[in-house]
Amino acid sequence: MNETIQTILLRRSIRAYQPRQIGEVELQEITLAGQYAPTAMWQQPWHFTVLQNHDLIEKLQLLCKSFFLHSDNADLRAMASREDYHLFYHAPTLLIVSGDCKAITPLQDCLLAMENMLLVAASLGIGSCWVHSVVMLCGNDEGAAAFKSLGLGVSEGYLPHAAAVFGYSAMPLPEAEPRKSRRVNVVR
Repeated sequence: MNETIQTILLRRSIRAYQPRQIGEVELQEITLAGQYAPTAMWQQPWHFTVLQNHDLIEKLQLLCKSFFLHSDNADLRAMASREDYHLFYHAPTLLIVSGDCKAITPLQDCLLAMENMLLVAASLGIGSCWVHSVVMLCGNDEGAAAFKSLGLGVSEGYLPHAAAVFGYSAMPLPEAEPRKSRRVNVVR
């Protein structure tokens, strides 16, 4: 099996991180991989925001948690009400991918960029976990304003479409959960 396939099959969502920060070289490799994702008509409509400031990540975490506590979704309220719940799992790096709303397919383009970054991180021995709370927070005017109040607003006309945390895992790599069967239909 080649290394790319092996990386894809071994990648897991990590929810416990060591406090040490990922290196600058590794961060550059991760973001470079995101910039090489395919996009509609090669518009490259993304903007990457990398947060490595612990205090700022904590402020954003509290904003998102508050948003969850006031959500119409009972599961989100239950999660956010737990004292020990941390939406970003205490990871040292949070990466947000925002897309230009005028692009043809900004959502899809941003998701492809994030997937590249998750896979490259795994290939470098860096754990990651998709976190959708930032995207949910920015889904309404009040949340978007709160996001911008932290100085995280990107250029006008850009919206966050993907977010993930990155860092070194504080636990052994978990085993893969069984995949659902009958999810592939081949028509010949």
